[in-house]
Amino acid sequence: MSDSLGAFRNAARESIGVPSMVLAAGYLGFGALASGSGFPLWAALLSSATIFALPGQLAMLEMSIAGTVPTAIVITVGLTAARFLPMTVALMPVVRAGQRPAWQLYLAAQLLAMTGWAASMRRFPDVAPAHRFAWFIGFALTNWMACLAATGAGFALADSMPPLVRQGLVFVGPLYFLLILTGETRTRQGIIALACGAVIGPLVHLVSPQWSVMLGGLVGGTLAWAWARRSARG
Repeated sequence: MSDSLGAFRNAARESIGVPSMVLAAGYLGFGALASGSGFPLWAALLSSATIFALPGQLAMLEMSIAGTVPTAIVITVGLTAARFLPMTVALMPVVRAGQRPAWQLYLAAQLLAMTGWAASMRRFPDVAPAHRFAWFIGFALTNWMACLAATGAGFALADSMPPLVRQGLVFVGPLYFLLILTGETRTRQGIIALACGAVIGPLVHLVSPQWSVMLGGLVGGTLAWAWARRSARG
């Protein structure tokens, strides 16, 4: 128990630094945008607590302001979160150790974000399997709490932020995610996948902007997989 508590504390201390600060910057912008758009504070906080993904929250905000029916908003936000499914499938078997109740894993999955996923996949080789769950909770929960606080702060400070600053803060997170992926990629296949996605994504965007992220990742990853298989056979 003490070792798990130590893992939790170590992860929380690591998360308080740059990871939570970058996420908080994005949510500071989201809170300011919500306030400037006439979105209520309670709804902004609730979206950060439950959705915990800026792309989905921005889609919800824009569609709500436009008067879109709730069913369409729910479907759209769900589709933006589809990227978390393969991340969860990859991470949860590594987090799980022993006879841990399934409900704990389900709750932990709700805290999953790109930052926590990347940090966990990088640090878990050095964390004992029995303490990985505590480490993940410590890191991800700290991220989550920082985003909630930043949403409220951004909402309160909205009047003092120029519109360009509000919008710019939202894009700090995606830029950080790109740097994480680039810096943590160690395998040749991973580098090829990033390169293929970087080339395919903008090309798909010219044809179908709304599907560019999904198709860019799918096509880029498939090309990298085929390239790796061909190299292995050769």
